[in-house]
Amino acid sequence: MEIRRIKVPTALVWSAPTVATETDQTYLQDGDLTAWLAALQPADRQRLADTNGIVTEALFNDRVVLDRQEGDWAHVFVTRQANRLERRGYPGWIPMTQLTTSDAELEYPTTTVRLVQPTTTLLDAEQQPVLTLPMGTILTTTSQDAEWIQVVTPLGSGQIPAAAAQLGVTGVDDGDRILALGRQFVNTPYLWGGLTPAGFDCSGFIYALHRALGIPVPRDAQDQFANGYPVAPEELTAGDLVFFATDHGTGAIHHVGLYAGAGQILHAPKPGGQVEEVSMAKSAFAPEYAGARRFWQ
Repeated sequence: MEIRRIKVPTALVWSAPTVATETDQTYLQDGDLTAWLAALQPADRQRLADTNGIVTEALFNDRVVLDRQEGDWAHVFVTRQANRLERRGYPGWIPMTQLTTSDAELEYPTTTVRLVQPTTTLLDAEQQPVLTLPMGTILTTTSQDAEWIQVVTPLGSGQIPAAAAQLGVTGVDDGDRILALGRQFVNTPYLWGGLTPAGFDCSGFIYALHRALGIPVPRDAQDQFANGYPVAPEELTAGDLVFFATDHGTGAIHHVGLYAGAGQILHAPKPGGQVEEVSMAKSAFAPEYAGARRFWQ
């Protein structure tokens, strides 16, 4: 089993190499997600949803299992993203240029740090900017003090501000903290397959918030519904997940949101939309309510 790591801030994981269009070619070459998003038209965002073009994203330093290589593409399994499709990780395609050529283990004990700010600048040894990393990125640390954390990355040694690993929200429990963290991203654009502050889909939003707090949760809504602790409607509290399904809530799960208290949900609704907090009863999804789950307790 060959292991590689992601060496760009955010790697789009494609359903097949053939779904990438001319609009996507620059990103495939340079891995610049910000520029790619800026060039996307509303029709492009809808296309990604209609074709299931992007199935998920993998973050800098994430491990992937290299299944096979076809030309310039690698079929991989993203190991940190649990799903029902494959026990090794979330399956999909990533350009070979966005992967390391190996995964060498350090010969001494290390710990990891989880980035919890929306974005963090990775600096080199001379404190020059290297990359801007999204929330949820997990890095190997070698030492730290009150101001800086020294890290080892796929691009070599570097450092990040200590504040990057300090959660900027509070709450009486993890459910409260998940909700407070999520509210920072109101008005973030919907992106099919997205799980970073650059753009979320519904289950990617849920996955990203839990990942930032170190709470394991599957990547997709259907798998999230199949796991976790069932919660009755009268027991719903902040941070619980609420699910919606076809056939008036009895069919396939197709949407998930975060319960925000007082009958409100915080969710990433659909292509063309943005993360929003709305009344669950007045939402278009209300007739499709299927149940709730809790992962934070």
